[in-house]
Amino acid sequence: MLETHHKKSIVNTIYLVTFLTSVHYAFVVYINSSFIETFISKEKIGLLYVLASILTLLLIPKMSGLLKRFGQFATVLTILLLDLLAMGGLIIASSPLASQTVSFQIGDTTAHVTSLSTLSTYLPLLVVTSFLIFQIVIILNRILIDIYMEEFSRKNETGGDRGELLTAMNLAFVVSPLIVGYMIVDNDQNFWRIYAISALFIMAAIGLVITKLHKIKDVTYHNPPFFKTLSRVMKDKSIYSIYVSNFLLEFFYAWMVIYTPIYLNEVVGFNWQEIGIIFSVMLTSFIILQLPLGRIADKYLGEKEILTAGFIIAAISTAGITFVTSKSLALWAILLFATRVGASAIEVMNETYFFKKVRATDSDIIGFFRNAGPFAYIIGPAIASALLYFIDYKYLFLILGIVMFYGIKFSLSIKDTL
Repeated sequence: MLETHHKKSIVNTIYLVTFLTSVHYAFVVYINSSFIETFISKEKIGLLYVLASILTLLLIPKMSGLLKRFGQFATVLTILLLDLLAMGGLIIASSPLASQTVSFQIGDTTAHVTSLSTLSTYLPLLVVTSFLIFQIVIILNRILIDIYMEEFSRKNETGGDRGELLTAMNLAFVVSPLIVGYMIVDNDQNFWRIYAISALFIMAAIGLVITKLHKIKDVTYHNPPFFKTLSRVMKDKSIYSIYVSNFLLEFFYAWMVIYTPIYLNEVVGFNWQEIGIIFSVMLTSFIILQLPLGRIADKYLGEKEILTAGFIIAAISTAGITFVTSKSLALWAILLFATRVGASAIEVMNETYFFKKVRATDSDIIGFFRNAGPFAYIIGPAIASALLYFIDYKYLFLILGIVMFYGIKFSLSIKDTL
């Protein structure tokens, strides 16, 4: 009984750390592209995401080795501290001090001292470096959370456990855009305040990890060569199909996260307060659906049917964005809500199915599964950046809808675990 209580306490701590890091991420994920656009061109933003993803892909295969050498606690703590460092860089770059001259009086003489503006030449480099670190450590932290969770989750209730984890994660994404939208004023965008608040949440997560997770005993981590892991994934039809499904979902997220805020703001004409409302409504689908869908997959229906339905809904609703010309806030909220109904079903089924097939010791396979995110952020923005030279912005969503239809092929190929 005591051991069960201890495990439940650890799982609750994992949920809380997940929530805190998700709030941290959700606060900035939808404004990053708009802030970075003040330093580099819109067309190059996608390429910056590509670079971050390449670096992440290079680091993910090293995770098992790092865990084996330093242990999970030290690795998690280092990743979170790097995240905090990245936030510090973005706070400095977005601060009013970065572009203002400070004046003060000495006797009868007024001195004008240029504050951080003397470093203005280096601000783009600071922004790019901080952003790259942020993008990389977010993925690495997700892998570490997965390993913690897999160590203490119940195999026969994987859908419910993963649904709870995703609910904790996505609750942050419902609340954060609404708050961020009201913090950004069109003439004074206050990005630095958003980055500062985001940093507070990562600091809280660091404190929780130090006090609650430092005594967890490490499992034996598998650390095979990358191509051996790749071969194992390719030979296992179930793992391969769910990996492709996960890649398509991450491809969807890559386009939507980067290009939807810009499209709504610059093309449709919504201000940031309105966008915050739309995104909060949009993301409630994750809160409403993922926990019950996970439990349904555990006990009643299986993953295949829910996963297939998710791809169909996501494909139709995403393609529909192309044909909407109205500036109705309610219409856009409903339409984007529909896209996330599909995405929420895909996400929780991907997680449920995959983690029923692996164990905590399979850190190499878990890392490979998570490389779908950075891989999608290489392929997705690269394709979108190229397409924007030839097509209107709105047709990105039509193409993305067609891509999501392709996922049905893989959802139908998996065998239900029920």
